[in-house]
This record gives sequence, C-alpha cells and structure tokens, in this order.
Amino acid sequence: MDRSGIIAMVDGENKNWINTLPNCILSHILSFLTIKDAVDTCMLSHQWRHLWNHPILTRPNLEFDIPNIFGGKYDQLFEQHEEYIYNPLIYQFERQCFVRRVDEFLLLFHGNKVDSFKVAFFLGAESTAILDKWVHFAITKGAQALDLQLSCHRIDTLETESVYVFPHWILSDLKSSTLKHLSLQRCVLKPPTDYFDRFIQLTTLCLYKVNVDPVFLAHLFSSCSPLESLTLRCCRVGSYLVIGPSLGLKDLKVLECIDLEKVEIDAVNLSSLEYSGNHLEISCMRTPQLVRYFYSGMSEGALPYVLTQLASCLGLETLHLQIWDNLGDIPQTVSTFRNLKQVNLDLFVPNFDLGSVVNILKAAPLLEEFVVTVQPASYQGDVRSVSGFSHGHLRKFKMQGFQGKWIEIELAICILKIATKLEVLVIDPYGKSYNGGGSWTEINCCSYMEGYEKEVVDEDEENIVLCGVEDAVDLNYLYWKQRGSVVVRQRLKEVMTDAEVVIL
Repeated sequence: MDRSGIIAMVDGENKNWINTLPNCILSHILSFLTIKDAVDTCMLSHQWRHLWNHPILTRPNLEFDIPNIFGGKYDQLFEQHEEYIYNPLIYQFERQCFVRRVDEFLLLFHGNKVDSFKVAFFLGAESTAILDKWVHFAITKGAQALDLQLSCHRIDTLETESVYVFPHWILSDLKSSTLKHLSLQRCVLKPPTDYFDRFIQLTTLCLYKVNVDPVFLAHLFSSCSPLESLTLRCCRVGSYLVIGPSLGLKDLKVLECIDLEKVEIDAVNLSSLEYSGNHLEISCMRTPQLVRYFYSGMSEGALPYVLTQLASCLGLETLHLQIWDNLGDIPQTVSTFRNLKQVNLDLFVPNFDLGSVVNILKAAPLLEEFVVTVQPASYQGDVRSVSGFSHGHLRKFKMQGFQGKWIEIELAICILKIATKLEVLVIDPYGKSYNGGGSWTEINCCSYMEGYEKEVVDEDEENIVLCGVEDAVDLNYLYWKQRGSVVVRQRLKEVMTDAEVVIL
C-alpha cells in the first residue's frame, strides 16, 4: 500500500507527517469519530494523549449509544434496525458497562456548555436514578436538544411500572431552561399542571412509544407555545385528540397511535401533515396553508372522505395516499387540486379499481410527478375505455412493485396516451414504500409470474408456488428479465410517444 501521503523519506529517515499536523486539525479529525474510537486513537501516540482533554471531553454534542460507547465497528450492525429491541445483537452489551462508561465520561467532562445530549440504549424504569442524573447534567449544561431513545431489553411495553418517567421537575430547578428540542422514546410524559409551563419554550417535540397526557399537549397550544414540529408515533394519547388551536405549528405527524380513533386539527399555518392508523377519523381539519399531506389508513370508505376534506387546502402541492383494506376506490368525481404537483399512491389492497387511478390526473391538472406503488394483489377495472381526456403537465410517471399484470400494462399504455408532455415513464419491479416519519421500506421481492401479462391467466399459472422464498424471488426476477420486461416493452412500443420508457 502506498503510504507516501502519511510517511515520507526525509534524508533517509521515515517521517510521520501526521505528528506534524497542528492540534486544531487533529482535534477536528477526532471530532468525526465516536467517543470510544476517539479515545482509542489518542492512546496510539504519546504526542496525542493531551488531545483527550480537548476536543473529546469538551465536545458540545454528546451522543451515548452502542457505537459511541463500545466502538464504531458496531455502526453497521445497527444501522438497519429502527430500534435496538429488534436486534438480537444487543444482548452482548451489558447495561452496567454502558452506564459505567457514560458516568465516567460525564465525570471527566469539563466543557462549559452542551448543545445536544442523546442516550440510545435498552434502559427503563429500573435505571431511573441514572437517567435522572444524566438529564439533570444535560439541562444544567444548557442543552437545547435532548434525545432519549430508550428500548426494552426483552419485552416491549408501555406499562408505567417498566417505563422511564421523564423527570419534569428537573426543568423547574432552573430559573430558565434552554431546552428547545425534546425527543423521547418509550417513556412516560405526564407532568402535573403546575409544571406545564416548563415545556412551553419547546419548538420541536418528538414522541415515539410514549405514554403522554393529552391535557398536557392541549396546554402546549393554548399557551401560545412556539412549538413548530410535533410527532406522535405509536403513542398512548387516548381515543380523542385535539391538536390546536395553534399559530406556530408547521409540521405534524400522528402515526399509529394506540387506541386513537378521532382527531381534530386546528393549525392555520401547518404546512406538512402525516397521519396513519387502523381506525382513524379526522373530524375537523382547519389547515388552510397545508402544502404536503401523507395519509395511511384502513377505515372503511375513508378515501373519498379524505379527498373531500383536502378540497379546502388550496395550496396543497404534495399528496401521498396509502390505501389499505376497505379504504375505497378513488371516486370518479374529485374536487380539483389546482396546485398539486406530486402524488404518491400506494395500493396495498385487493380488488382495487386500478382504472380509478386516472381520476387523480383529472383532478390535478398541474400534476408533474405521479408514483404508483403496487403490492401482490388482484385488481379490477379497465382503463382501455378512457377517452376524450388529456393531461398537459405530467412529466414523470413511475410504477413500483410492478407485477407485469395485464391491467398494469394497460394503465402504463393509458398514461403514455393521455400525458402529452410526459418525459419519462419508469417500470420498476422493486422500489420502496413510505412508513411515515421519514422511514422507508424497500420492496425487495419481485412478484412477477409468467403469464401475468395475459388478460385471462390460466389457473395453473396463477397458482404456481415456488419452493423457498429466496429461490422464488430469484426465479421471479429471472422470469421478469427474460420474459415479462420484454413483453411489457413490446406492448409500450405500440404507443406513439416522445417519452423515454425505462424498464428496470
């Protein structure tokens, strides 16, 4: 290996150029390492050991998780897991060792200020005294961002006796708190009314699997809070939740909250809304400035209702609808969305009328990008009869999870015919679907079966079962590349169009 950039020959002797670098540059390099790796690096050379005091023991952004405490080599082991609880590898890391190392670091820390403080480990009510001490340290050091990503070692539950209760009283120990961003996972947040005012300086509140008092949430809005972003995911907030009235809230996510059935939203400056759950109803939605909306639900007949509600959001530009069982087809008559530029439509429902997808184009005359994601399911409807309609703004159309079924091919043909300004049409047997809250799931299974491209599929072909999941995935994609994609390309070539057709 060429090491000339590090060690060079000077007058017949090796010279280590790293040791000649100024301390400020070495400190900057160390700031990119995890705490454990930075400490280990300082121990490699006697000349570097003084760097232990700075920048490691003065870094303003403190993050205590498995890579930082046990080494950066564990980064890749956890990056694909949303929570430690789902990764069996966590059981090799001892809680006592984690706690001891964090305590030792905080004892030696001599920075004047902490900007952000994060703990991510399997800790709960049994570690209350330790966590309280760490939170107190962060608050007294002036942290603006506090992030507690706690998870259960064995059983995931929100029962109060096993979950850490956020120490609201610590905020009252100070005359003023600098805390602006609070993120909690698997905690209890139920401060008494006397402590509500200690939270009104928050601009961001992100709660995941948190048992939270809805009265406390209501107070955040009634007290003219500067809160701009609120995320409630898998939280326990009761069956009826009122968001607002709020002048400051701009970003709201209410995702899969336990027992939640009904929501009212009154946020006149809200620009982004994400909403999902099995049986959810937005009874009132006063969001005149809404620009982006993600909806995922299973309430029977909810889709027409959602589209009707959105008619009052005149500035809506991005719409993502995830359609599950019983949600309903897209109605033929939909209110016009004159500013809608991008639509994502995820079809996770059997017997969906695929032809009703065209109704979105009719309702959005300025639509520029349209992504349709399909999952293995049976579809109905017919798009071959669409006539007397053209769309002059659509630039990109993409179908993800494409199975090669005849009705999917007919939909692609229909788009090529009616979208007069189309620039590219993409057919992808894979893709990704959105889960809300910035999380995505890869569609890593090709569902094509030979014969799907026929309008009437032979019963023997339709019921083919391949041995082994991995073998099935490989064979399905092989069939797709050898036959399915070829048939689709031939069919699409029959349409006169200037658009580029990309078949992956």
